[in-house]
Amino acid sequence: MKIRRRAQLICRWVPEGLEVGVPGRRQWVRLSPELREILERAGEGVGTDELAAAFGEENAPQLRAALDKLTAIGLLVPADSEVRPAPLWERWGGVAERFHVEGRDADYLVESPRRGEVAGEIVAEGGMPDAFKEYPGRPVVPLPRRPLPLHGTVDDVFAARRTHRLFTEDPVGIDQLSTLLFHGFGPHRFLDGGPFGVQQARVSSSAGGRHEVEAYLVAHNVTGVAPGLYHYSAARHVLELLDADVRREQVEELTYRQEASYRGAFTIFTTAVANRLAWKYRHPRAYRLWMYDAGHYGQTFALAATALGLGPFQTVAFEDSAVERLLGVDPDEEFAVYLLAAGVPREAGPLLPSDFAHPRPAALR
Repeated sequence: MKIRRRAQLICRWVPEGLEVGVPGRRQWVRLSPELREILERAGEGVGTDELAAAFGEENAPQLRAALDKLTAIGLLVPADSEVRPAPLWERWGGVAERFHVEGRDADYLVESPRRGEVAGEIVAEGGMPDAFKEYPGRPVVPLPRRPLPLHGTVDDVFAARRTHRLFTEDPVGIDQLSTLLFHGFGPHRFLDGGPFGVQQARVSSSAGGRHEVEAYLVAHNVTGVAPGLYHYSAARHVLELLDADVRREQVEELTYRQEASYRGAFTIFTTAVANRLAWKYRHPRAYRLWMYDAGHYGQTFALAATALGLGPFQTVAFEDSAVERLLGVDPDEEFAVYLLAAGVPREAGPLLPSDFAHPRPAALR
């Protein structure tokens, strides 16, 4: 009988040694030198008799037992079998599959008497991340404190919300930008978070009120804001100037020349300050949370922009590392997650973006 090693196995080094993930389970197997050699020799296919000879006949009983165990948990499979990853993991790869498995079925201690105890241990450990990021000493652009009224009905805003890719050359006013940043990224009020301190209530929901999303704005054509790269201080409701020389052309290079990302009045790069989440939520499942939160922020941005008569655009198609270098952030602590942009949209029908046409009936079939 011939056996082979299962494709796309994921291994990790821990203080106790090398471990391999069991396919489809939140389980890891410690690899002794002998087990590691078995998996290495199995490769794309090897006969069990050949394996037995390699380890010596005196070890045959232990070898057979090890092969049976490795086959039972799916690390080894018959060489002529059709055992393959599910199509999803063939497309996304073994690393994604392993992460998906590890992130499932987290215990959030919702009804556990240990909930308060665990929270106390986290707080006692110290190191609580700052709720706000600021750049002290940088020049600032104070933003108007009173937001513009959003008079559109929910029905109208929902119906008109579209991703826009064509914009006029008209500037966006500082009052419009201020209103959009306030509703999109600023705290509306504060809450008592118990042992986790004062927490923010923003329009967008955020896991545990951690609000790890930060906004960096490249102004192109905003009345009252000179072109350049800014950080939005949610605590002070000001723009902090980071680089006065950043222009549209740099955004163009970072976004694979998607015109909508830089042709509007401004571009916003959002990031996730990872430790704001990881400090409180310590299970791998929590890695999903910044994705959810980035989406919440993106939708709030799009709806608020629509209510202000602006055309929103959003994309994740950008060069992460290059964006992080532009922003000057350490990707081990804070990484790029989403690009948002807006401008004055070209004239279009009330329910149709200016750069799209209705599909022909034949296309719908």
